Amino acid sequence: MDKTFAALVGCLLLVGGISQGSARNIEDKIVLSEQDRQALESASTTKAQLAYLLQHFEPILNRDDTLKGVDADENGIRDDIDEFINALMIPENERGFYRQSARHIQTVFDYDYSGGTEIDTEIAHAHVMTFEPVIHCMVQLNLDWDDASDAQDMVFAFTLNTKLRRQHYAHYSKALDGTGIEGTEPTGDDCK
Repeated sequence: MDKTFAALVGCLLLVGGISQGSARNIEDKIVLSEQDRQALESASTTKAQLAYLLQHFEPILNRDDTLKGVDADENGIRDDIDEFINALMIPENERGFYRQSARHIQTVFDYDYSGGTEIDTEIAHAHVMTFEPVIHCMVQLNLDWDDASDAQDMVFAFTLNTKLRRQHYAHYSKALDGTGIEGTEPTGDDCK
């Protein structure tokens, strides 16, 4: 993701700089108008679709004081993130890739990495290795690398949208500092 775009998304998420209370947001759901559908369908990339959705539906992003937010259907994806993924005008198998990616980032919140211990590093390393199938899925689906990576980064930014969540992720990243990752071979069925 280019730095300017990343900075813009970050600023918007931090300060809530997009219109609040859109009439198209009903009970924290994204309700697309025909105009929204046309705009999404005409977008040249998934990243552009996510940027459009953020611009028009940013108020539904969960900003409560919990790490995990709300996952009422218990599918491993925070409900607001699921709304953004479900609103994308992409094939279902591609949507599955973004869901798999969102589930992965959400599991970062399952462990407290703040102790700075060797065990924290081992658990963080084991967690990051579970990201390999997500990458393999991207390749398996033959997604455009730049667009899929940029869109995935946006989903991560949407997920890490509070100070508490960003701090937790910073502890996770610090636990990984200086570790190496051995790549695994694709299985041919890495999309979950």
